[in-house]
Amino acid sequence: MSNQPPENTPGPIDQLALRYLRRALDASHPTDEPYVLNEMEAYVIHKIKWQTLGMAGLFGALGVVLLYLPQYFWPSFFDSTSLTLLDYSVEAPLITALYGILLVYLEIYALLYINLRAVRYIMAVCQFPRHHDAQYERHLKTLADAAQEKENESILRFSIDPYLGLPRWGLMFYFIINRLKAVLSNMLLKFVMKRLFGRFVIRQVTDLVSMPVYAFWNVWASHRVIHEAKIRVMAPLTIREFVENLHDEWKHDDEFRRLIPEALQYVAILKRQYNYAHLLLTESLTNRFGIQSVKPTGDFLTLLERTSPALRRPLERLVVFGVLIDGDLSWVEKQQLRKLKTHGWLSYSLEDIEAIGEEYYKGRGLWV
Repeated sequence: MSNQPPENTPGPIDQLALRYLRRALDASHPTDEPYVLNEMEAYVIHKIKWQTLGMAGLFGALGVVLLYLPQYFWPSFFDSTSLTLLDYSVEAPLITALYGILLVYLEIYALLYINLRAVRYIMAVCQFPRHHDAQYERHLKTLADAAQEKENESILRFSIDPYLGLPRWGLMFYFIINRLKAVLSNMLLKFVMKRLFGRFVIRQVTDLVSMPVYAFWNVWASHRVIHEAKIRVMAPLTIREFVENLHDEWKHDDEFRRLIPEALQYVAILKRQYNYAHLLLTESLTNRFGIQSVKPTGDFLTLLERTSPALRRPLERLVVFGVLIDGDLSWVEKQQLRKLKTHGWLSYSLEDIEAIGEEYYKGRGLWV
């Protein structure tokens, strides 16, 4: 294979990601399936995870130190610059701002490097994607996207919207808060310290207290990258196996085929995020069952109430599989699953579902 990325990569960071990840694809292929990890594969991934989280936390703390220590030792260099605009004079900390932007830029690339390194090792140990895979380039691109924490909104083309029913202004507010969580957490912590200790808190303390805040959010981001990379390696063949089994059993049932989009929309609403594993599941089901038009009503529970007990079983399997395939099980999802259990529409207990999900994320397959 060539070491050049696909021609349609949009920018230099994408090209860097793809060039770096391609280096993991030179070794011979293993005989086991990539979605079931053996002990050695699980051990190597675990080791790489903690190395990556340690480096991410170090970069977060180091960024705060490099931002503030030079200002303490050479304060005159960081003096505010006087700017005049329409006869108004303003003192602006231009040097400090430019220096901060430089540090942010360097930290972003440092985090990108360690995240790509983690993804590369996960690819290498699992030998995924395989050279002969028809979707080789797509899998490679999605792993690069995982390292950069990019969301994939392609599921919208199936008329399935994970944010169905939410007000758009609230959705925008949620996205803004999510992107600025590190800055907002730091501001909140400084505010609390000043309120509690007042004039007894010196500036150096309030500045350097940011170290654990930024270290935590860096660690959290790298943890999510590693989590998503594992899922994007394990999910494709896991989904293929599940869909084939479902198709063999229910390919002649028109009512089941009609309810598939409703079940997928229900899972998307539970997730409340753009989910690559759910996109693959949606594509696989619609292609395998020959579903030409996907126009879910979003009223899955009402439709489920009208179905026969026999048909609820495969729908239950589909919902449980869809909830677990991304490796996460949130509090909201647990509450909705309890609701299904209360109505008698769920044969699995919540404890069983959690155990199945834990086994899947450990690399032992998703058996529903």
